[in-house]
Amino acid sequence: MAPTFDSVNLFDFVVKEGNGVKGMVDLGLSKVPDQYIQPTNERINKMNMEPANMEPLPVIDLSGLNGPKHDQVAESLIKAAETLGFLQVINHGLSIELLEELKDAAHQFFNQPAEKKSIYLKGISPSPLVKYGTSFVPEKEKALEWKDYISMIYTNDDDALKHWPDQCN
Repeated sequence: MAPTFDSVNLFDFVVKEGNGVKGMVDLGLSKVPDQYIQPTNERINKMNMEPANMEPLPVIDLSGLNGPKHDQVAESLIKAAETLGFLQVINHGLSIELLEELKDAAHQFFNQPAEKKSIYLKGISPSPLVKYGTSFVPEKEKALEWKDYISMIYTNDDDALKHWPDQCN
């Protein structure tokens, strides 16, 4: 039988213990807990999601960042982030191999037991640059976010290699 959580147990299990959303799913959760359901007034209005009302997903060519179109590309990025919140980038210079390695690293990290991932929990991580968590500010959100993340503030290659979790190499 799939587990059920009250709001305190869910918060502790997901956030404080570092099990994350993946931990709930791995336990066989069969229903999305109420704490993850957005209040009705904050949900996307499906009436505005009709194809006729939707703006197309912005496709931004990053190859222009290193030339005379730099300001135009930067402005496109800002506009897409501030309006729709989603965008597609092309000509970013990342190889398929690198992207596959990133996916593999993420799988390696998130497939670990919670006690290994929780070392990097936001607020107690041994690195000021690396944070693991679920919602970004779960203590203040009306609804928790259905995601787990690991993030790193990139400063330079040396710091990245020194601080990035070994499980992700």
